This record gives sequence, structure tokens and C-alpha cells, in this order.
Amino acid sequence: MSDAGLGPGDVGLLVHATMLPEGPDGWSPAGYVLRELGCGPRPGHEVRQGCNGMFAALELAAGWLAMAGSPATALLTTALRGESPLMDRWRSAGFGMYTGDAGCALVLGRDHGLARVDAVCSTTFPELEGLHRGGTPPSEETAGHGLVDVATRSAEFVADAGYDPLDLRRMFASMYFSVAQRALAEAGTDTSELARVIFVNAGAPAVDAGIMQPLGLPMALSTWDFGRTVGHLGACDQVVSLHHLLATRRLSAGDRVLMVGGTQGYNAASAVLTITGDPAR
Repeated sequence: MSDAGLGPGDVGLLVHATMLPEGPDGWSPAGYVLRELGCGPRPGHEVRQGCNGMFAALELAAGWLAMAGSPATALLTTALRGESPLMDRWRSAGFGMYTGDAGCALVLGRDHGLARVDAVCSTTFPELEGLHRGGTPPSEETAGHGLVDVATRSAEFVADAGYDPLDLRRMFASMYFSVAQRALAEAGTDTSELARVIFVNAGAPAVDAGIMQPLGLPMALSTWDFGRTVGHLGACDQVVSLHHLLATRRLSAGDRVLMVGGTQGYNAASAVLTITGDPAR
């Protein structure tokens, strides 16, 4: 908010993306965040879209901005604590992924800013819903119990569904590629114009096979070199990596950036940005 030159009264909408339960059952953190910021009464919503939470917030806020009167400003927030008692930092996220700690926020508006959102889109592939559920049935009795263990749940799902692991990896690459291509098309651009690709903070093989190879781009355009130093930050990954590129002056005005992510559902999302302001600001 400070970087955008906004005060509490300028926020017209808050969308908070929740990664893990942040308080008692039946409570939403949106009102808490608004109260702590001193924003006063205004719309505040919580989204539960896992590691794609900021993509979901961005997509929803863009729709709100299109309908709201001018001026209109939305604040998007999320955070993750890797030492949560609900997860194991070193195992919960799955093979080749370790969770870090982060919080991030975006200000989205209609006026000129540091970057322009050219496109944002998402798609859910329901046939892979069981990847994050495994053999556990959906019910009130199974809600909120035990550690998050993506690796074990995924192994159960793969065994029960009879998927070949190699075919499953191809499916993931296809999902990410399709949603990325859709965002690029909506933005009126293609891979040849991309300065950077920001993906989930995962091991180099996962980043390369998951998004860079399908796009035909070198790993040098990814943010894996930064992501490996902080770990998987839940819904913060793409925003924190974007901030790092801006803070280290690795982006210039006119550069186009593709952001891609995936999460339970199975949901794949993507956004295309154009840097329009001075990254050194």
C-alpha cells in the first residue's frame, strides 16, 4: 500500500487467499486484515484456492474492477508459515519441494502502475481432484485432521486410479502449457516476447519439465535460481519471485512476464504482465 501511495481509506476491496486454517473453524481472516489495516467497512472476501490463491484473487478482483465505479482499488493478500503444526516443512509439499515462510500483497487498480495485467485465466481439471485427497473420503469427519501430506495422498490416488507416473507428468505439463498458451493468446503475445517465466518454487527438473521445456524456453528465463533459496511459499511464490526480479532490476519497462501455477482441484492458472513503470522505484 505504501509503494502504491495508498492509505487505508483507498482500499475498495480486500481478497485474502488462505493457504492453511488461520484461526478457529467458522472464522474468516478477511475482516481481521481489514481491521488491522484500519480500512473500515468495505467488501472483504476469503478465497481457498491453495497455491493458486493469488491467481484466484487476481481473477476475481479483475472482475470486480470491471464493474466498480472509478476510482477503484483492490488489495490482495496471502501468507504461509512453513513451521505450521498442520504441515511438515520438509515432506508435506511433495517430492522436490520444501516449504518456506512468506507473506505478500498486491494492489490492483485501473490507473497506471508498476505493471499492467494483460491476461489472467485458470482451469480446473476435476479428474485429478483425488491427487490431494488420496484414499481419504470427503466428509466432516476427515476435515481438519492430520498433517498435510501431498506425497502420500498422491501415491494413493495414482495407485487407485491406475495412472502411469510418466503419463501423469505429461498431463501436468500439458495442463500448464495449455493455460499458459491461453493467457498468452488473450494478452496478444507469444513466448518470443517473454522476458521471464515465473513458476512454482520447485526443483529444477520439475520447473524445466513442467513449464520451460513445453514452452521451448531455457531455464535461464525462469526464476528457479531464486526459488531454490526460499522454498515453496504457497500462494506467495509468483508474487515474491516477481518482487525479487523487480528489486534486483532484472526487469525493465516493456518487459513481458508469464506467471504459471498449479494447485489442488486440480487447478492450473496463468497470468501475463507487462512492466510499465520503473522497477527501481
